Amino acid sequence: MLQSNASSPGATRHAVILAAGESRRTRPLTLRRPKPLIPLAGQPLLAHILDELVGLITQVTLVVGYRAEDIQRHFGDSYRGIDLCYVHQQQISGTASALLSVADQVHEPFLMLYGDNLISRADLLNVCQQRYCMAALPVAAPQSFGILQIADDHVVGIIEKPAQAAPGSLANPGIFHFDQQVFSLLRHIRPSPRGEYELTDVIGLLAQSTPVGYSRCTGHWIPVGTPWEALIAALFLLQYHVTEVPVSPTAAQLGPDTLINQAVQVGQAQIGANCRIIGPTMIDDGVVIGNNCVIEHSMLAAGVTIGDNCVIRHSALHTGVLIGADCTVASSVLDDGACIGAQTHLPARQFPDIVPTAHTMGRLEPALLYTRGAVLGPGVLLPAGTTLEPGTIVCPAT
Repeated sequence: MLQSNASSPGATRHAVILAAGESRRTRPLTLRRPKPLIPLAGQPLLAHILDELVGLITQVTLVVGYRAEDIQRHFGDSYRGIDLCYVHQQQISGTASALLSVADQVHEPFLMLYGDNLISRADLLNVCQQRYCMAALPVAAPQSFGILQIADDHVVGIIEKPAQAAPGSLANPGIFHFDQQVFSLLRHIRPSPRGEYELTDVIGLLAQSTPVGYSRCTGHWIPVGTPWEALIAALFLLQYHVTEVPVSPTAAQLGPDTLINQAVQVGQAQIGANCRIIGPTMIDDGVVIGNNCVIEHSMLAAGVTIGDNCVIRHSALHTGVLIGADCTVASSVLDDGACIGAQTHLPARQFPDIVPTAHTMGRLEPALLYTRGAVLGPGVLLPAGTTLEPGTIVCPAT
């Protein structure tokens, strides 16, 4: 039987982040990197999660697996004053077993998060106010989520993707507050029908012996489970963070008659004549943009080169991408080293049958959540004159 004493609200200083999976659904963005290192608006996905913890948490335990050495090499032993330690999940068999792998390292109340969701600092604070608590996200399409079962204003279980749940039902966004006594319950979880040990099953066991509270989300929540969701996350972060225009003659070389509108961050880049750069946009060091180009609400990573007369809208161009002259790129992701020849077009269109999962708190136009262009994997080459059908994903040749 679990003890009933509650931890002091706001006293939690430890977080556990599950980041071990290979994430096949995010391919080709995870062919050569783990999901936590997918670049989003100038930083990897995991960095944006950790940013929300700065000042609240002093230690984070990361459960790692796929390409774990890449994560450790990038982040090291600390991040912005947070101590980082790594636990390797030897067998990837579900979220419950992932959390159980840290049982010997965690001896205090802790936040538990998934390493593939952008979350809000406000929701982290709210969940910490009860000993056992989880965030609750109202959703329009509950059939796509794990839905909370509520009784007497407490959570008594989670039903995965129920067919009959009403719009506005409360979903599980993956923000939990536990303490070390939850580990004894994890050892009693049985495999789900898909053969995995599911963390959501522990909520039902926990509720049998102690109250499990919930806190309605008041901030953003953006999952990164597909390349398209990674693009939505990048566009959201541009809107969320890029609020200034720090362009100076010493930082960027601007050609004549080039106009910068709204919030744009530009590093040591070279931008040609008669261009329009429309924010929120982020242009990193080493970017070269030709003449007569339009760049709107996009992320251009280091070393991107864009030819003359190009239009780039609502897109993320990763390191070293090369765009030939007279190209259009809309609502697309081009991974490291992708190259498209002149007069190539990656148009976008809306897909009304897509059910958006991201909650951007009104920071993105709703249509962007179901608009798709193309995704090009690392090193993909498209010959001049290519036009791709919207929604196309191109992986590199093996």
